Amino acid sequence: MPSKKVTPAVFSKMEARVESLEEEITEICSTLVDVQKTMKESHASLIAMMERCLGKSVVVDEGSASVGGKTTPVVQGTPKKMKGSGSSGLNGDTLIEFRHSVKKVELPSFDGEDPAGWISRAEVYFRVQGTSPEVKVNLAQLCMEGSTIHFFNSLVGEDEGMTWETLKEALLERYGGHGEGDVYKQLTELKQQGTVEEYITEFEYLIAQIPKLPEK
Repeated sequence: MPSKKVTPAVFSKMEARVESLEEEITEICSTLVDVQKTMKESHASLIAMMERCLGKSVVVDEGSASVGGKTTPVVQGTPKKMKGSGSSGLNGDTLIEFRHSVKKVELPSFDGEDPAGWISRAEVYFRVQGTSPEVKVNLAQLCMEGSTIHFFNSLVGEDEGMTWETLKEALLERYGGHGEGDVYKQLTELKQQGTVEEYITEFEYLIAQIPKLPEK
């Protein structure tokens, strides 16, 4: 069967078609370059946002995984020590979650009962919220109820620059323990009058306040 001859007109059309395809391929390659550039910029912005939100220094490993023969970045986070985490051991994602949760919890009021317990809860609240020392005393004032308000006002009258540490000592000295006398005296005179569990509870209540009281 004789081969089909290609006329000059057909050849010109084929050549034009090839040139058109080459132009389309060049345009596609240019578009891919722009897309890759945009993805890198978006990726950098995402990493920056993750570092701000998670409190982590994000490291990108370019060769940890592959998809379709191409490397896919795998983000690895190294936790930073976050201010205000204290001895609770909370940091990074855990601390952020805890802060979101604690926003729903109000600083408890204080009516003179169990000062050590109230101070402990207040310390956790202040630490998680990152409360500055200057604000702690003002927040504590809002929590005073009943006769504690008058006691607080008398403290402020004597010391306008009262610190949180000074306030804690004053509350423990004034309201610590049960009954008459300071905590030391109540502890030495403590006797079992009910069940063993009640005795242990009272002992723990008193002993927990001793390290925080001012030196005698």
